[in-house]
Amino acid sequence: MSFIPEASVHSCKRVTDKQPHIVLILAEDLGWNDVGWHNPDLKMPILNQLAADGVIFNQSYVQPACTPSRSALFTGYYPFKIKRQHQMLLNLEADGLSLDLKTLPEMLKDVGYLTHLVGKWHLGFCKEEYLPNKRGFDSFYGWLTLGTDLYTKENVLAPGYDFRDNTGVVQESDTYLPFMLAERAVDIVMGHYKEYPLFLEFSMALPGKFLEVPQDYEDLYSDIDDDRTRKFYGKLSAMDNSIGLLVEALKTRGMWDDTLFIFTSDNGAFATESGSNWPLRGNIATLFEGGTRVPTFFYGSMLKKAGYVNNELIHIVDLHKTIIELAGATTESDIDGMDMWKTISKGEPSPRTEFVYNIDDNELSPGAAIRVGDYKLITGHPDLMYPFRLLNRSDDWYNYGDEPISGILLPPTGNEPPPANVTYLFNIIDDPEERNNLADVYPNKVEELRHRLDEYREHLVPPESRIFDPSGDAVNFGGVWSPGWC
Repeated sequence: MSFIPEASVHSCKRVTDKQPHIVLILAEDLGWNDVGWHNPDLKMPILNQLAADGVIFNQSYVQPACTPSRSALFTGYYPFKIKRQHQMLLNLEADGLSLDLKTLPEMLKDVGYLTHLVGKWHLGFCKEEYLPNKRGFDSFYGWLTLGTDLYTKENVLAPGYDFRDNTGVVQESDTYLPFMLAERAVDIVMGHYKEYPLFLEFSMALPGKFLEVPQDYEDLYSDIDDDRTRKFYGKLSAMDNSIGLLVEALKTRGMWDDTLFIFTSDNGAFATESGSNWPLRGNIATLFEGGTRVPTFFYGSMLKKAGYVNNELIHIVDLHKTIIELAGATTESDIDGMDMWKTISKGEPSPRTEFVYNIDDNELSPGAAIRVGDYKLITGHPDLMYPFRLLNRSDDWYNYGDEPISGILLPPTGNEPPPANVTYLFNIIDDPEERNNLADVYPNKVEELRHRLDEYREHLVPPESRIFDPSGDAVNFGGVWSPGWC
C-alpha cells in the first residue's frame, strides 16, 4: 500500500540515478549514555551493529531542545537567526517555523524524492500552513505537539488527544505508540515506488521522558532493582527492535544497499527524570554538553571509510546541507550548515571548526554559548530550562538511579528575580565533562570567544513575543489538538 497519491508520484522527476534513499532516525531525548556503544549494559543489538559497521561521530551536536533542533535540521540555519531560539513551542503558542523558509523535505521533493514523516512534528500547528503536509511531506503519521502518552496518545502538557494520519485523526487505541509508528514506517517502505528516491524521517517517541514500556521489554532487565532504570532500559530495547523492523523492510524491498541510514537525537536526556547523559554535564534544554552532544552514526554502502569512531565536529545544521547536496539539490547560500559528506564518507577533516550552541538573551533563558576549536564559552544562566524553572539545578552530572526531582517543572510567574549571570570557559577536548571552569585562568580566551559570539549576535533575529491563545485549546476542537485558531 502506498501512502502517496499516484498522480503525485508521476509528477516527480529524478535528477540522477545515483540519488540514495535517506532514512533519518531522530530519537527523542536520547542521552549520551543511552546507547550500547557507550553503555554495554544495554541490549540493543541492531543499533550496536549498525553503529559498529558505520561511522560513529563522537562530537555530534544538536540544539538544547526539540523545536530548535528540528528548525535547524529543516532550514540549515541556527535557530537564533530564524526566531526559534526560545526552546520548545508550547501548545497554545500561536506560532510555528517561519513560512518564508523552504524546508528540507520541500527541497528534496524538487529533485524527485518521495517524503514521509513518522512521529513527532513540533514545529507549529495553529494553522494548516504550518502542518507537515504543507511543509514538504507527502505523508505524516504522528503528533503535532511536544509529546503524547505512549498508550493513550493524550498530550503530555494539557488535556487533549494528539495523533494524526496526515490531517485526519487516528482512531483511539491503547496500542503502544512506538509499535504503531514502526508499523507505519515498515508499511511506507513496503509500499514505496522504488524507481524514486525515498526520504523517511522516523522521529521516534523513544526513549522520551515518560516511563511507559511493555512488560516484555522491562523483563529483559529483571536483574536491575531500580524501577526507573529497568523501565528506561526496556524503552531503549524497544527502540532498537522498532528500528530493526524498519531495517528488515528495507532489505526485503532490496533498498538497503542504496540507503544512507542516519541515527541521531533531537537533544540530550531529561536526565533528572529517567535517561542519562553521564558522564557529560547537564540536562535537556541546557547549554552544557549533556543537553547538546548526542549519540550519532551514519551507515551505508556509499561510505568509503567505515567501522570506526570519528572525532570531527558536526552539527545538526550540517545534516541539512549534507543531505540536500547528496540528493542533488542546492541550498541557500547563506545558511549555517556545511556539507559534511567528505567527512562522513571518507573521514576527511571537518570543514567545521566552530559552532553556536544558542543565543537567547531573554532574562529567563539559558543565555548563549559558542565552541571555537577546543574551547567552549557559556555566558548567561545555563541551568535554566526556559520558559520553565526546575525545582533544583539542572547543571549537575546525572546517571541512572539518581534521585529524580519532585514536581518536574515550575512555570514562570513573571515576578522572578533575574538570574545571576555566569561565565564558563571549558577546554572540551581535555575536559568533556565540563568540570574545570577556566574563565579566570584564561581571561584573554574568554574575551576572544566573547567577541566571536558577539559577531554572531549581530545576526540575531529577536523572537516574536510568546502569545498564548486559549482559543487553541483542544477542548474547542472536540478534545483534539488541531489547527485553525491563529
